[in-house]
Amino acid sequence: MSELKDYRNLFPSLNQERGGLPPIYFDNACMTLKPQPVIDAILDYYNRYPACGERSTHWFAAQVDKGVEESRKAIRQLIGASSIKEIVFTKNTTEAINLVAQSLRWNPEDVVLTTDKEHNSNLCPWQKLAERGIVAKHRPIPSDEQSRFSLQEFRKILDEEQGKVRMVSLCHSSNLDGTAIPDATIKEVVKLTKAHNPDALVFLDAAQSVPHKRVNVQELGVDFIAFSIHKMCGPTGVGVLYGRKEILNDEEVIQPFLVGGGTVEDTHLFGHPRYFRSPYKFEAGLQNYAGIIGAGAAARFLAEVGSERIAEHERVLNRALTAKLSEFPEIRILGPSDPGERSGICTFYLLKPATRFSDSEPDIDEKLDGRANIMIRKGTFCVHSWYHAHEPQFDSIWPGFRPTLFRASFYLYNTLEEVELFASTMSQILEEIAELPTLTGG
Repeated sequence: MSELKDYRNLFPSLNQERGGLPPIYFDNACMTLKPQPVIDAILDYYNRYPACGERSTHWFAAQVDKGVEESRKAIRQLIGASSIKEIVFTKNTTEAINLVAQSLRWNPEDVVLTTDKEHNSNLCPWQKLAERGIVAKHRPIPSDEQSRFSLQEFRKILDEEQGKVRMVSLCHSSNLDGTAIPDATIKEVVKLTKAHNPDALVFLDAAQSVPHKRVNVQELGVDFIAFSIHKMCGPTGVGVLYGRKEILNDEEVIQPFLVGGGTVEDTHLFGHPRYFRSPYKFEAGLQNYAGIIGAGAAARFLAEVGSERIAEHERVLNRALTAKLSEFPEIRILGPSDPGERSGICTFYLLKPATRFSDSEPDIDEKLDGRANIMIRKGTFCVHSWYHAHEPQFDSIWPGFRPTLFRASFYLYNTLEEVELFASTMSQILEEIAELPTLTGG
């Protein structure tokens, strides 16, 4: 088994320089870089058999079908699903969540629960159902004081809703601060949800968990998970929906909302189409064959590297960066104080006002990029709802204070040396703005 540092050499985008310096890519929660085996798999499709799958029986088509099914097998193994028929290919996590939201048969009294810091992709679809009256309401579950999932609050809401909760859809790991819901807690959520309503379903937004740690859907007992291949060393435009096959094939529970070519076995001018069974009835139209084949290569690559090694490596890097950033009194880190609970994400903000910066926005991300090729993310990370809900907390630091959030996120190819350079470059930047008045509190 190779060392992680050996795998770093497989990422061609890291083997370049700008201004005499290599890239330092700390934006992995958004998208990861691509290793050569994945690039080769995609090019192999376009170079050797760039044909349509599923419909034809010739030489090239047979290779496409084989490549797609091999990808299903690799992803099934990666997440511990019981069958490749539980693996549905989508464009991304967003489409996978919308697929379920739009395809399930709902009752008007149904209630949907999420956490209070969901990515928009696991918030808007459920809010839309409530706005249209398809379900009774959407309720967020308040996190505890350390930004962790609260079983106490969850139990309280289940009791209040008196068996009306039909869907519990949770971010497995938060893209905001990296906080993950422990496996034991997920199992308890499943147990409690089903006890209150045997027809209720549990969905995990696993976009930030599958690429970074071991996820076994059978052990967790969840009904659905969704994740994006572009966050796990694979190509863009491919996502995965896992669903238990007994649910996906039960027309009384779920029916496809995108239908047409590829989803139907037979049709007539009058009458009901006869749909294929899962997963094909959920994969309408011609698919992204190159991307799906690349997804399989990415899954095999991560299986070789090892999810536990990736998780531990990210914890080591996060501990190191947290220790460095904690030395700066003007920096505050979001989430639990223990970096081990924040996986590979370190989100922070400055307590200093930003009046010196253009458009009142600190340009720390631009300075890091310009000086040392260090790439991080700035913004609200598609979790606007959490940001607005915490505006009163920011006001308590300074009236009208609205901090700009910065996120450094790690992956298997990042190093402690990169963390050291990040910290030293941050020190230089902070020295330059030292004359700004320091805020109290926080």
